[in-house]
Amino acid sequence: MTTTPAGGRRIAAAALTGLLILVDGALTAIGLLVRSGQQRGNLSRTEAATFVLVGASAGVGMVILLLAMVALARGTRGHSLAKAASASAWLRTAGVIIALIAIAISRGIAAIAGLFESFGAAVALFDALIAVFATNVAERRTRFDQAQ
Repeated sequence: MTTTPAGGRRIAAAALTGLLILVDGALTAIGLLVRSGQQRGNLSRTEAATFVLVGASAGVGMVILLLAMVALARGTRGHSLAKAASASAWLRTAGVIIALIAIAISRGIAAIAGLFESFGAAVALFDALIAVFATNVAERRTRFDQAQ
């Protein structure tokens, strides 16, 4: 069975999206480890807040990227699924920004100003933006059959 060049690119994009799902799984595990350390008293709430956000956001990101991967695998039949994944990714990004503002307000500016904390905030935002990019690619690739 042969595939068209457009179909091969779509499958490659689906495989790369699968790789992003694994990365989000690793970030979710890191968030769980930080939460565990905070519960044992090794980290304060202020120190753990942004990395707990990373873990929670990455867990949601895994679902969003799974939707995008399925949409890519389905081709043009997955366009509505890709649109839903893209909208969800934008909502996730907005949620991360709102959560960072809420952390800064509720825990004080020190919750996002330290090196550890600001790195966690940057990772959460960067991961959400990567999901926006990946889902937008899925939406474009599933819009129409490029082999026509």
